[in-house]
Amino acid sequence: MTPQAPRAFNRELYHDHPEMVFYGTDDGSQDGSFSEFANIKALYESVAPWRREDIHMVSVVGGLYGLNLIPLWRPKRLTIFDINPAAITYFRLIHRVFTTSRDAANFLDRLTKGDYAAETDQERFVRENISLKQQGCLPKGRGSTKRPYEQSWQYALGNFDLTKQILSEAPIDIRTEPMESDSFRSWIREQNNLWIYASNITEFHYFDLEFANPMNVAILQIIFPCQPQLLDLAPFGGGPVRVKFEIPLKAEMMDD
Repeated sequence: MTPQAPRAFNRELYHDHPEMVFYGTDDGSQDGSFSEFANIKALYESVAPWRREDIHMVSVVGGLYGLNLIPLWRPKRLTIFDINPAAITYFRLIHRVFTTSRDAANFLDRLTKGDYAAETDQERFVRENISLKQQGCLPKGRGSTKRPYEQSWQYALGNFDLTKQILSEAPIDIRTEPMESDSFRSWIREQNNLWIYASNITEFHYFDLEFANPMNVAILQIIFPCQPQLLDLAPFGGGPVRVKFEIPLKAEMMDD
C-alpha cells in the first residue's frame, strides 16, 4: 500500500481556490540564499551535451520557482500545469509582463503598479494581489505572500534577456490538472526529453507515473531546505520505468 503524503489532509485546499496562489516561492533554502541551485545546475552541466539540445520543460506553477530553471535548462518547449485555475492565471500574467518588459527593473515596476492588461475578473483579482504583494500589504485571505520576487526568481531576473527570449519563443502548453490524473499519466508516459519540476507536490499526495523509455528524463522536487531531490532516469533508459512520486523520489524498471 502506498503511504500517505505528510500533508495529504489539506490537499483539497488547492483545488480551484483563487486565494490559494503563492505570490513568490518558499522553495529551496529558507534563508533565501538560493544555495540549493548549485546542485540543480551541477546536474544539468554534467549530462551528455545531446541531452541539453531539445529539453521539454514541465513545471508546476506553485510559486513559480520554475522560472529560474528556464534560463538554466534552456528548454525548446514548455508545459505548465497546476490543479488551481487561479495559479494558471498567475502564470499567464507573469508570462505576459515578462515578455513585454524592457528589463528586470521594468518588469518588477510594472508588477507593482499593475501596469499591464487584465481581461477577466480572475486576471484582475490576481493582478491586484500581485500589486498588493509588491507593496507589502497582501491580506492572507487573498493569497499567500512568500519571498520577494527578487529572491524568488533571482536566476530568471539575473538572466532576464534569455528568460524573456525563451518565454517569447518556446511553444507553451497549459494543463489545468494534477500530475496523478489519468489524462496527465497518459500524456506523459510516451514523452521523452522531459526535465520536470514538481516543487513540493509530494508533501500533499503520493502517486506513480510511468515512462515508456526515459532516455532523457530528469525530475526535480524541493521538499527540504538546501536538499533538492534530483532523479535522473537516463540510467533506466531502454524500457518502461515507474517513478514513485514520494519522499524521496524512487524509480523502478517495469516488465515490457
